[in-house]
Amino acid sequence: MNQDLPASYPWIARLISIPTESGSSNLPLIEELEQAFGEHGLEGVRTYSEDGTRANLFVTVPASDGKVTGGIVISGHTDVVPVAGQDWDSDPFEATVRGTRLYGRGACDMKAYLGVAMHLLPELIALRAAGTLRVPVHFAFSYDEEIGCVGAPSMIHEFSARGIHPEFCVVGEPSSMRVISAHKGAHRGRVSFTGIAKHGSLAPHGVNATVPAAEFSVFLNDLANSWAAEGPFDSDFVVPHSTGGVNYLRAGVQYNIVAERAELEYDFRTLPSVSTESVLETLDAELFGPITQRFNAAAARAEQLAEAPAGSLVERLEIKHELLARVPGLKTADDAPLVLLAQHWLNNAAAPEKVTYGTEAGQFQQAGVQSIICGPGDIAQAHTPNEWIELEQIRACEDFIRQIFMWASTTVERSDTQA
Repeated sequence: MNQDLPASYPWIARLISIPTESGSSNLPLIEELEQAFGEHGLEGVRTYSEDGTRANLFVTVPASDGKVTGGIVISGHTDVVPVAGQDWDSDPFEATVRGTRLYGRGACDMKAYLGVAMHLLPELIALRAAGTLRVPVHFAFSYDEEIGCVGAPSMIHEFSARGIHPEFCVVGEPSSMRVISAHKGAHRGRVSFTGIAKHGSLAPHGVNATVPAAEFSVFLNDLANSWAAEGPFDSDFVVPHSTGGVNYLRAGVQYNIVAERAELEYDFRTLPSVSTESVLETLDAELFGPITQRFNAAAARAEQLAEAPAGSLVERLEIKHELLARVPGLKTADDAPLVLLAQHWLNNAAAPEKVTYGTEAGQFQQAGVQSIICGPGDIAQAHTPNEWIELEQIRACEDFIRQIFMWASTTVERSDTQA
């Protein structure tokens, strides 16, 4: 192996070589991880997707006294975004080093972080064997993070139900090894409308599903505009207010048929101070209030024009609203114990930052686990063709996770910032 490569490179290369695009099976990678943990006598717990093709893996390295609750979580997702339609200069599922960069799908987001953790696992096991591991260290590997942090909630529910309550969690999303203490909530929803199809020449005898879909789109746009104008605001974010809109809309069959079906998907990103529930209540109040009333009124008029029995068309109308992904915001205080610890581990007292994208850190925080984001690589390289990470970032991550493991051990002198 090239001696200029980070020590964790073999593990990172192994992980990159296993395609785990979101929505496809990650079980081969999970099995690879389980085998490595098994070599140290450790057995993890899987939680599965509904179809059983994807799984989370949660593994605890107990403290030297056998304690399994408390401690810290090393957390990362196993899935990567698809490569279809992207122009790559090398095989995306083969780690390739050119100059000071490592290329490959997931090199930045986020198999480098996972590979570093697995490379350093033997050092953690040695601390435990020496009788110095003060608190447990947990490893949390999730599926389908890239499509809305779908996998992690079942894993968090499972270990919480077993009474394992970690104190801290470090989510290793690419942050250029800077401490991220807050991010926005990210939510994805779908609304479908069923109207009454008719030939375009008899339009008043039908009920057009595109109309309530358009009304909802305008309502959400107006709501987003009100956030931009009235707040709340947080100037530490690049976009200092909540945002939202309908970004996908499909309806109808062709131009001369009154559309029977319309379906839209929306996205909204909220400041940590804005709750998911408050936004959903606002959307539902409009959707199942004024929009539904106008939809029903159109059907009642169509009944009269077509001389159909009263209520016969109204009862065929339908509006469905589904929340497809719910990623709560993260808000960890700048002086929280974990932030101070991370600054110590990094030997960098720079103030923590806030980001607009969502991560699983908010889900851990909702479960009572103090959480931050800190991982190697620049988020600007994530999801791109020829995704890459600087080798120096990997080395910095190795130092960082090694410091976490040493903090978990009694072999380092304690200080106020390590409390």
